Amino acid sequence: AARPRRTMPEQNPCEVYMRYLPRTCTEEELRAKFEKCGRITRVWLSVDRATGECKGFGFVTFSSKTEARRCVKDYNEHPRNYMDGKHVVITHAKGWDDGRKPVQACSFGLSCAREDCYFSHPEGWDPLNPATAGDDGGDGDGGDGGGD
Repeated sequence: AARPRRTMPEQNPCEVYMRYLPRTCTEEELRAKFEKCGRITRVWLSVDRATGECKGFGFVTFSSKTEARRCVKDYNEHPRNYMDGKHVVITHAKGWDDGRKPVQACSFGLSCAREDCYFSHPEGWDPLNPATAGDDGGDGDGGDGGGD
């Protein structure tokens, strides 16, 4: 059965996306640094499960979009965006998609013989019986049709 396709959630105008966070960053540090912009309702950091370190990005949600705008406007420049040796980039969060990008077409087309080929193929592709390059359904003599 096919996996149900997730839809993009609505963009939250109160949410701010932060990237290039230092690996030492914690939720408490983000709250302390950005609480001057307004009331923070949620902080989320991407954290490595094995080490517990920040993966370098996270989200801060404010109680109003005015506070979120203030954070992006006032804290997206040096020295306010400086955290533990890194310049953090702060932008308004955008909605996400399900992460699946369209798969590129295989350059071999119908003649691809790889059963495990990742790329998309034209209708009728069979890796166990690939069409040979230049297979035009001719007389099978491999010639150029000149008869010589």
